[in-house]
Amino acid sequence: MEAIYQDIARQLAARMDAGEFPPGSKLPSVRQLAASHGVNSLTALAAYRWLEQKQRVVARPRAGFFAALPAVSASAAATHHRALPSPATLVDVDSRMSQLVALSASDVAVQLHMAEAHHSLYPSAELARRLQNALLQRPELIGAYLPAAQHERLCGLLKQMAAAWQMEVKTDEILFCNGITEGISLALRHLTRPGDTVAVETPVYFGLLQTLAALGLKALEIPCTPDAGLSLEALEFALQYGPPVRCLVTVTNYQNPTGARMPDDNKKRLLALARRHGVAIIEDDVFGELYFGEARPTPLKAWDRDGDVIYCASFTKSLAPSFRLGWLSGGRRHAALERLRASSSLVSPALLLGTLTDLLASGDYARISQRLRRLLARQMEQVADAVLAAFPRGTTLRRPQGGLLLWVEGPEGLDSGRLLEAALRESISFAPGMLFSAEPRFRHCLRLNFGQPWDEAQRQAIVRLGELAAEQLRTTC
Repeated sequence: MEAIYQDIARQLAARMDAGEFPPGSKLPSVRQLAASHGVNSLTALAAYRWLEQKQRVVARPRAGFFAALPAVSASAAATHHRALPSPATLVDVDSRMSQLVALSASDVAVQLHMAEAHHSLYPSAELARRLQNALLQRPELIGAYLPAAQHERLCGLLKQMAAAWQMEVKTDEILFCNGITEGISLALRHLTRPGDTVAVETPVYFGLLQTLAALGLKALEIPCTPDAGLSLEALEFALQYGPPVRCLVTVTNYQNPTGARMPDDNKKRLLALARRHGVAIIEDDVFGELYFGEARPTPLKAWDRDGDVIYCASFTKSLAPSFRLGWLSGGRRHAALERLRASSSLVSPALLLGTLTDLLASGDYARISQRLRRLLARQMEQVADAVLAAFPRGTTLRRPQGGLLLWVEGPEGLDSGRLLEAALRESISFAPGMLFSAEPRFRHCLRLNFGQPWDEAQRQAIVRLGELAAEQLRTTC
């Protein structure tokens, strides 16, 4: 007959296998485990010691127990139940992402799956007029690079804007790129070689998994929570006990998909931790401009005094998705990134850069982004209220302080992939949770975009999603 502590250990191992406790995450304390099973602390401790012998958990003095990470060597990895995500696994994410993007060009009536605002929320007519004026006044922009004086002026305006975020950048350390994806890809190409391991948040933006797969890189997923973002405790554990990590990619402000904003103290601790372990950081700040409060959140880069952070940002979300205007500041690696960019796409379109210069100089960009933030803040509340009213009991969410995305955790047993299939039959789309990991996690979660203007059709769509979720749970019980 199996001892009680072994039964508790097997149940906990099953929860780890199901993705509830990803590798590197902190497990319940001995006292919590004992209370949840109605046993004494010695029995709970015995369960942990048994799992420790099986190499499923690792004990850290004065910190508790953590889910074990995959071993570094191939021979040791064979003894573990879970392995690092492989390129083959990431390719599967790539195909699923392609299918999701295809929905944007389809005739789905209520589209809640992408991470951008509706076109009506962007200043399309105003931007069209500015582009026309730029062509009339400076037709040379259509057939030449941006003049050096104009480039210096634009870099100076960006430097001023960053200073308002408490971030100091040098004008000669600003590199424009075609959206933030190119900036992150350039940083990864410079920092890594095929086969290297990159630490990422989990849940993680599936586009990043696609980029890692294209570069032949492995993803080491570090838990991320909607309230504080990347778990520094889990990251430290991973850097100490896991495979060698070349760099970390993190979204510190309004993470995709959870909407988490990392507290400033954690940002400082993250910098110190990465420096201690010699790990470079790529900061993705694509949603930083979409804040709902009085002040823009400070980027991690603001506390970087040694040039260790490659900072990537974009005007794609806050001005116009089709502009594809991103920029980066590479710190001590900036010159190498400039050379790498010159060997690929070389420069961004002068016409778009010239128009951006005019928008920043006139102050109109500040007015445009303020209006967008006000609309998004209201729509977030409307979508969150509707979800909590319509979805089955046990559904939870955390209202983000910015961005475009709402991360919804359904009751255990909900299959968001099956829910999407049912929703598409009724012309409703969303992003299912399993997209946001290279491993089978977050099946009960879904990501909703609150960037669509709130109307009766959207309200009814969320009501119907809640009904479909309840029907699924009833039929699977």
